[in-house]
Amino acid sequence: MTSPSIWSFQENFDFRHDVGPDSPFHHALESHRGEYSRQKMLTAFHLDRQGQLRPGAQAKQFEAVLFGGHVGCGKSTELRDYARLFRQSYTVHHLELTKTLDIHNLRFSDLLMALANALVRTFQDENLSIRPDAIFITPVVNWFDTRILKQERFKDIEGEIKTEVKAEGGIPFLASLLATITGKVRAGASYREELRREIRDGFLQLLQHFNALIAHTNGVLARQSRGPLLFIIDGTDKLSKDDSETFFTADVNQLGQIQTNLVVCAPISVLLESGTTGQRFTRVQLPMVKVFEADETPRQAEEDALIELVLKRMPLAYFDDQDTVRYLVRHSGGHVRDLLRLVRAAFSRMDGDTLTREVAALAVRDVASEYQRLVRQSDWPDLVRIDQSQGDEKDRTDDRLRLLYDLVLLEYNSYWWRSHPLVRTLAAYQKAAKAAQAAAATPAALPPTTPT
Repeated sequence: MTSPSIWSFQENFDFRHDVGPDSPFHHALESHRGEYSRQKMLTAFHLDRQGQLRPGAQAKQFEAVLFGGHVGCGKSTELRDYARLFRQSYTVHHLELTKTLDIHNLRFSDLLMALANALVRTFQDENLSIRPDAIFITPVVNWFDTRILKQERFKDIEGEIKTEVKAEGGIPFLASLLATITGKVRAGASYREELRREIRDGFLQLLQHFNALIAHTNGVLARQSRGPLLFIIDGTDKLSKDDSETFFTADVNQLGQIQTNLVVCAPISVLLESGTTGQRFTRVQLPMVKVFEADETPRQAEEDALIELVLKRMPLAYFDDQDTVRYLVRHSGGHVRDLLRLVRAAFSRMDGDTLTREVAALAVRDVASEYQRLVRQSDWPDLVRIDQSQGDEKDRTDDRLRLLYDLVLLEYNSYWWRSHPLVRTLAAYQKAAKAAQAAAATPAALPPTTPT
């Protein structure tokens, strides 16, 4: 039987593929991230490692966790694993915002509509025999009727809801209405900003009705022997730096007023900043796969784990040898997405049917060049200083937070930093390293003596 072409494996390295517990590409990395453990997250919701409530503990009704780390470090995969565990004791809605909203133009009002949409879907998706009491649905419907549907500028929204759904009212009508509004926002309707403004300006009144509906829903779920609501919000880590700062500072107060269980994904820079966000949320941070110690000693078990991750997507027979895979792993710095990017970049450099060390080196050069534009001239000496400190240099300056956000700096467990191995291959970094070495080797000048 003829072996498949190497090109049949290329799409396996597209990092946009969803990887969950049932994916053939799923590879457990929890134990390879240093001191990272799922215990903090599970304990926040009174769960053991199997997702069961701990003896004597009750499910939480109102808990907020901020789950963060570098973009591309594996947060979405880890959140899908958490979702599987949470479903043992909670009614989980996993909102992957990149699929439902415009993540490049996201506002809190958009997220609120997505949460409300997921809430009302509980009564449609969970096969509940008990229907919600109209006393909790009607105020929410009336709010939308007054603030949105009765306004001439939004008249097409109601027009897109089917007549039979309007007639039925209640949950079906509200679900269709929220889905329509979310679709309008995502598509960039001409009145999108006005729609957002109406939701924002009427937030406090809507919040009161929304929280009452959440509490009622949890009561209905309890009578059906189901756990309370828990929303996982993924995708908010992919906001631009400016939008991220707005969302996790100005808007986080509103998010914290929603009386439900929330796990919200965030970029690493948000977790490292102090302020309102830290007061509102329990923080759980996902570090890089720890492929080396702070003194740069390689950790073979972690390298082997990432090699296995690669080989689940393409067999070793398509590489010239395993050391080529290890070479790519080391240059990824333990960053899962960059490891996939490196292999994918190697495909663009191949002519034959084997991924060789020479091709891998070209891929390293290509992906490293993408980091060149993210580093300012003044950053190079600081990157060298951080690396030479072997984990001791931890001052959180604005420039360093920017470098962490852009993946120029990578953070490992115990919160030590190291510049990305790809960045260290760049000529500017090597020049700065030589300058630092030369300065260290030059004897310090003696202070001038005072003549007697």
